[in-house]
Amino acid sequence: MLFIPLTPDEISPEWLTHVLDAPVTGCRVVDDHQGTTGRAVITLQYEASVHALPGRLFVKLPPADEQQRAFVQENGMGRREARFYRQLSREIPVRVPRCYHADWEDSGERYIMLLEHLEDSGCTFRNASTRYSLDYIRSVLAAFARLHATYWQSPRFDTDLAWVEPPLQHPIARRLVARALERHGAAMPPVFAAMGELYLAETDAIHAVWQQGADTLIHGDVHDGNLFFDGDEPGFLDWAVLARGPALRDVGYFLAGTLTPEHQRAHRHELLDYYRSQLLAGGAAAPPMADLYRQYQWHAGYVWLGAAVTLAMGDAWQPKNYLLRSLQRLHLALEELDTLEALREALEVSP
Repeated sequence: MLFIPLTPDEISPEWLTHVLDAPVTGCRVVDDHQGTTGRAVITLQYEASVHALPGRLFVKLPPADEQQRAFVQENGMGRREARFYRQLSREIPVRVPRCYHADWEDSGERYIMLLEHLEDSGCTFRNASTRYSLDYIRSVLAAFARLHATYWQSPRFDTDLAWVEPPLQHPIARRLVARALERHGAAMPPVFAAMGELYLAETDAIHAVWQQGADTLIHGDVHDGNLFFDGDEPGFLDWAVLARGPALRDVGYFLAGTLTPEHQRAHRHELLDYYRSQLLAGGAAAPPMADLYRQYQWHAGYVWLGAAVTLAMGDAWQPKNYLLRSLQRLHLALEELDTLEALREALEVSP
């Protein structure tokens, strides 16, 4: 079995020469930081005859923190993303970072991805603050539609894509939601506590609601931090929660977390209809608008769950101030979409 580095310092010129199939004469770690997973940037030197490989690569590998590493291993996040980059990234119809090497242990304890350094390719990040417009939103929805239509109810989920599982229900989420309510509930609007209490009371049933709908390939975590732009083309980062599931898991997550309150109020139906038209154009048997809208209402609650559990972790996964700003917009979306009432109706529970 080929050695898989666990830390950036274990990446050597000899190992790079082997996995890149090119004579690497030197390498240096120039950045090493932590998030949900470990991230580093390395520079490479080659023999003079090599011209086609980049001088910098972005590296993903296990986090240094033992508790975070155990969480990532338990949920298979690193293993799943490495497999995506090696087996799927070159075929999907949306822009993703080019992968030069990906490998993993079946246990998920070790994994590594050598990826395109997107800044060197001229790509831009955190685009919602500078690009935001209805056209920006439509460009991402059109990319979603290409991805979702390609794998809409695909028979490959029973063959070569059988490893792509339904979205995971993390047991830790209940503990983190309870922690978020305890630490932040008093300072939040009432919808925060109501959403948390409903989730704690109906956890399994809510996750079952979130899995209703035709299966397709979904990214599962599309927010501004996981998007980039190559010219005018949106691209998608961080495929660690890749799954097969309903398309509105992606679309609802993106729209509820990104639209301004004004656009949410005035344009949500129009934007959802635009996404549906793009699905139909891609050959997918898109459900009626009423079904899509109902799923949008439900999945706005999933966005809240992601924000709440991240908030409960303090600054470990995302800066707290960034999350608090995101939650302000998200709470308005939950109220505008009447998400609590839509979930209660689906669950057949009373307020």
